[in-house]
Amino acid sequence: MVFDTFVLDLARGVARVDGVDLDLRPKSFAVLGHLARNAGRLVSKQDLHEAVWGNVAVSDDSLVQCIRELRLKLRDDDHRIIKTVSRRGYRLDAEPIPLSQEHGSQNVPRRTCTFGVVAGRLAMFSRWLLVAGLSVIAFAALAFVPPIANGMRHPLAELANWLAPQDHGIVSNQDLERITALAVEKQLPLPAFRIRAPANNAPDNIRRFLGVWVSDEGWINSHRQFMMIVTSVDKDGVATGYLVNGPAMPHSRTPGPGFSGGFTGYVLDDTLRYDGNAGLHSASITEDGRIEFKLIFREGGTGVVFLEPLWTLAHPGHVVRNQT
Repeated sequence: MVFDTFVLDLARGVARVDGVDLDLRPKSFAVLGHLARNAGRLVSKQDLHEAVWGNVAVSDDSLVQCIRELRLKLRDDDHRIIKTVSRRGYRLDAEPIPLSQEHGSQNVPRRTCTFGVVAGRLAMFSRWLLVAGLSVIAFAALAFVPPIANGMRHPLAELANWLAPQDHGIVSNQDLERITALAVEKQLPLPAFRIRAPANNAPDNIRRFLGVWVSDEGWINSHRQFMMIVTSVDKDGVATGYLVNGPAMPHSRTPGPGFSGGFTGYVLDDTLRYDGNAGLHSASITEDGRIEFKLIFREGGTGVVFLEPLWTLAHPGHVVRNQT
């Protein structure tokens, strides 16, 4: 089904915005699916609980967190897509178009990624495409030929910034250079990110997660490098950002090159938790100011890595003790 701002493919179990798959928790996707199947109609909280959680007893807060994540990922800041009906439930305020009509109907929403739209975007954003091409070349050089990377990184970064300056929020250019240099050294595929200043009413135990955290020696036993970038937090404990893994090492559980992905987690009891595809992720700040990051795999076993504060509100410009 296609809606005005997103595509929902229930058969494949994915939701997309502008052609990009959203990283939704299973329960959040189930909530979105049930709302979509009843698009335009009020769905009571009880109906959603029964459809998503079945006979498992959960609090209303579980549903509220799912709705909050959906609005965040769908960019529904003004609650235009998912309406709250006070004390009753929620309504997906959009009419769907079946996926089979996506390329043939004149009623396909304006933001649907059809051939004509793609062609228009190619014409309008030629500079962006040039930057994207340079980024691919730079990443290939940095990931596979470190000596070349050291010579190319700064000219490419300067050219890309001239063509399409990036807004990194409250991170200074000098600090960004430190972060980028360390990511290159550790072969971490650094995503484009923007760290937003937290609201004044965000509690300290939530604010302190904001920033860039990177491993020293990598995951215990495998030594695969890892980085966590928390780009935003709010007073309710919602935290968003990116998890970045370097290329696999000989004892890594998951093979392959480095990769990164977005996440939406929640700070509860001084621990940031995120339920992802691989398993339950949890991050707790230790007494010495590091983060103990755990991944409890769905098929069994736990991975652990300790992260140093590379850039945080309390440690701007900080660099880990050992960068090797």
